[in-house]
Amino acid sequence: MSRESEMLAVMRWASPRSLRRRIRLAPVISLAMLTVFGAMVGFGIYTAAPAEGPPIISWKVGVAFWLLVATFVPVYSLWVVRVRRAMAAYAALTLAFLPAGIVILDGAIRFSIALAGIGATTVIAIGLLLGVVTLPLIIRTRQLQFGAAIKQGHLRRSLDRERALWDAQFDHDKSLSAGWLRRPGCLIRILPWIGPAIGMSLADVLGRSTANLVMVVGFIGIGYAFVYSGLVQVSVHLLEFRRMEKELGRPIMLAEEPAGA
Repeated sequence: MSRESEMLAVMRWASPRSLRRRIRLAPVISLAMLTVFGAMVGFGIYTAAPAEGPPIISWKVGVAFWLLVATFVPVYSLWVVRVRRAMAAYAALTLAFLPAGIVILDGAIRFSIALAGIGATTVIAIGLLLGVVTLPLIIRTRQLQFGAAIKQGHLRRSLDRERALWDAQFDHDKSLSAGWLRRPGCLIRILPWIGPAIGMSLADVLGRSTANLVMVVGFIGIGYAFVYSGLVQVSVHLLEFRRMEKELGRPIMLAEEPAGA
């Protein structure tokens, strides 16, 4: 198998054509993210402010959301075989990842307060809130893009208007056909190998306090990106499917998935 074929195979596994498989995997991936990133942020908070106690005890938000996502795993696995309405399926898929983003963002802000102080964290929080103001504009733009993709883009085969059926196997055709993903440059190829080395040497090069600040900014960016993109996606899917259902006069159901998808 060629390198390009291997890359495409990995991408198809990460973004399977089966929507039900994606729904089943979503809380598992979200729980893994919560476990890894939550532990890193939690111990970062404990390192910066040890008086608060062990993170698993003091960080109640992180523990509560971890338990919530842990319950999603069996619930989603049992419910996925019953889901029929497209709007509900996509909403559930997106909502599975929101708790991970909320926990990472909450932990990063707590870490920032312990490390940089309330003043600097307030400035960061104001910037995040200003970003939230752009949500309506971004949602509207994504709605237009979603509608265009259904009419003449990569989703043009997804909606069967006569039977009000939605075929999810074409959801990732656009990303799977992206040339830069199929032909990654040298930097992308070696980044997974040099990334850990860069992270370990960051404290030696920039100093521990600067390295901690970089880590805080990184965690805030990751958490904010997940929460922001999750809100955009769930809003676009709910609004667009609702609009299409009004046009068709009935709910849009999921089409039968091909074997082996």
